[in-house]
Amino acid sequence: MEEQKLLLFAGLLEDDFVRALARHDDNAATRALCQQLCKGGLGWRPVENYVLWLLLKEPSLLALRAAAGEYLAASLMAQAAVEIAVLQGWLQACHKPDWLQSADDPDWLPDSLTSWVTDQADHVAENLAGFYQRFGFGELALHRVWRWDGRLTPVHDFDAITLSDLIGYQSQKEEVMQNTRLFVRTGRGNNLLLYGARGTGKSSLIKAVANELAAEGLCLVELPLDRIADLPHLQAVLSRQPRHYIIYIDDLSFEKADQDYKLTKAVLEGSVAALGGNVLIYATSNRRHLIVENWQDREGARHENGEVRAADSMSEKLSLADRFGQTVLFTTPNQEEYLRIVAALAEADGVTLPQAELRERALQWALWQNGCSGRTARQFVNSLTAGGVK
Repeated sequence: MEEQKLLLFAGLLEDDFVRALARHDDNAATRALCQQLCKGGLGWRPVENYVLWLLLKEPSLLALRAAAGEYLAASLMAQAAVEIAVLQGWLQACHKPDWLQSADDPDWLPDSLTSWVTDQADHVAENLAGFYQRFGFGELALHRVWRWDGRLTPVHDFDAITLSDLIGYQSQKEEVMQNTRLFVRTGRGNNLLLYGARGTGKSSLIKAVANELAAEGLCLVELPLDRIADLPHLQAVLSRQPRHYIIYIDDLSFEKADQDYKLTKAVLEGSVAALGGNVLIYATSNRRHLIVENWQDREGARHENGEVRAADSMSEKLSLADRFGQTVLFTTPNQEEYLRIVAALAEADGVTLPQAELRERALQWALWQNGCSGRTARQFVNSLTAGGVK
């Protein structure tokens, strides 16, 4: 059978369209499959892109070894070339409607593989292996920003914020950037806890650093706090890939030492200690110790039976934060710092109000809103531009 010609990439035969290609079903059913691919919201025009997408996702022996940086034997590369030639032949024999032939290349399509159907098969095999070595395989190879909700979901419209968009906090930017650059280039680095008042740019800085180092292979995975128990599984998935990943946990805090806190502590302590060379955790919090601290925790002598248990309680509440190798503090900007942020943002947005009026209105806005912060400054300038103030 034609299907038996695929061994290394046999997983592709689970797809209806590839099976139709293998059987040379040049009939209405195959044409209907072509049309279905192009109308399914993915826009696979030409459908060669669809088959390539399957190739890049397939966890073949070639993909696994290349992504792990292992030696690729000549026999393995030769077999890959043979099977790529088979796929090329199937696609070239498929008579697709003319309207399927033209389309813009998708954003995930590697430049080295844009003409893979007509290139020499051994050359395609080498380029495919190079892709696996740099980006990995599966869905993770095709995107750089993800959200975990029990499964990895790509984020297509990720915030394009850059470091230059963040006004102030220069030492914090340098500290996070240096740690992240070291991680991307050497596999070493600290897990970071970014803490401070709300609106001071903690989350924005993580996103900006991810954008800054995207070209060097840095990826970002947002992990909601209510999915923290999935961390070991998520780590195992990412560890098989060649790129570097920041697992980002926003607003890591708890109201009390309840079961959620204890579960999070157990998972984080075990996982942070065991993180491999391509995964770090960056968390933001409004609390340095991640959990509300009550006065009774400090009143050891008043606890039942006169037992001094305050030390145990305090140690429990401090231990989770201590698991992060590095802590970055974001203080609330004072009035003058806030006004400097406003002035810089206003200039960048083309707002030309007189400085005295800009200052007065900015201070009023801070009084009405949530006080002086980078977020408040951004919201104020947005309100000016939305109102047509220039």
